[in-house]
Amino acid sequence: MKAVIPVAGHGTRLEPHTLIQQKCLLPVAGKPVLEHILDRIVAAGITEVTLIIGHLGDQVIDFCSTYPATQFTFVTQKEQLGLGHAIHLGLEDTKEPVLIVLGDSILELDYLQFTLGPASQLGVKSVPDPQRFGIVELEGDRVIRVVEKPEFPPSDLALIGIYYINNQLELKLGIQQLIDSDTRTKNEYQLTDALQIMMDRGHVFNPFEIEACLDCGLPETMLATNKILLKRAGESSIHTSATISDSNLVHSTISEDCTVNKASLENVIMLAGSKVSGKNLQNQIIGFQQEIS
Repeated sequence: MKAVIPVAGHGTRLEPHTLIQQKCLLPVAGKPVLEHILDRIVAAGITEVTLIIGHLGDQVIDFCSTYPATQFTFVTQKEQLGLGHAIHLGLEDTKEPVLIVLGDSILELDYLQFTLGPASQLGVKSVPDPQRFGIVELEGDRVIRVVEKPEFPPSDLALIGIYYINNQLELKLGIQQLIDSDTRTKNEYQLTDALQIMMDRGHVFNPFEIEACLDCGLPETMLATNKILLKRAGESSIHTSATISDSNLVHSTISEDCTVNKASLENVIMLAGSKVSGKNLQNQIIGFQQEIS
């Protein structure tokens, strides 16, 4: 089985950092977000990965050339026409299953169990504000409807960015129907609309509640994820090329060629080449080559 991971977006909410580096390659807990995702799916036995690239796609290709034991295919999304369109580019004309994982969150779940069921499965999690999410409606233990950001949510179970489709051809045909009829939601071809087409045709989807969604799509959520992962490790992550002197680091990610001198950092992500001297900083991303003193 293969996985499809869309990583074509510009990451505007993480600018200016994403003007320099693809957002999936920004580091949390000492590793690029994409590496965290790959580690989890490869541990479940998936070694064939199709990445949908666009903005700074060459960086993704270069990174993957160093990632072991995985066969990568790269497909360029030339126009930003929505998640459904991006996924469509990575699907094949086969009834084999496919795992779809979005590239801006680190999801914690039993990946092996998620991909073992006879039916397709949608990763979900209860949220306090379902009006902000794609929400699933259940009938018993089966998903019968998906609704994008509903005013009156039928449940509090939100789609959380991981999908196991037991027949990728059916999904491809569902998305193709959207494209052929130019059916768009918010001017984009949406994956949720294609999933609904599949359900209307009798395709069975089960909900699968995930343990945690460690979001990396905003500066504040990226920092929260960095802290959670480094608290588990009980230490900071310091690149071997970084220089640290007379400083106190707590739950911080220090990237290559960084310098920290007489500073105190707590939950700080320093991007490559940045420098901090004589400052006490908390919950902050220091940009590429940025100097704070």
